[in-house]
Amino acid sequence: MSRTVDIDFTFGEAISVLDALDALLGSGLRMPSDTEVLYLLDEDGMFEWQKAPASDVDDVISRLADKQWEDRVVGMTLLLPDGPHGGDLLFHPGRTSVSFVVAVHPRLLSGSSRFCDLGWYLERLVPALEPLGLAEIEARDTP
Repeated sequence: MSRTVDIDFTFGEAISVLDALDALLGSGLRMPSDTEVLYLLDEDGMFEWQKAPASDVDDVISRLADKQWEDRVVGMTLLLPDGPHGGDLLFHPGRTSVSFVVAVHPRLLSGSSRFCDLGWYLERLVPALEPLGLAEIEARDTP
């Protein structure tokens, strides 16, 4: 059985997907591959992830930010600086809530065999998201 580790960020008002991705990518987050970008446009509630060539990343980001998706979940898989650790960044309908689901090589707490080092992730995500009006953070590591 696998664990679920996620961090939910709540903003005082709706944020722009484009602004959030610009802030995160500008802080050192990156695609998990030099050759492709993994992204989600939840067109039918099935959460089917898609791939595109890395050269199309700007087009993918523009598509995720398009107003037609404001009432749907959109997302992108990103790695954090300092290693192979990352996850899925999900923008929820209304864009006042964003989740980071730790799904790529979770970084564990030193001395722990199963608990994620949530502080490590927060140190890398919060500085980029706080200027966007971050109001609340909830982090969970559950079996």
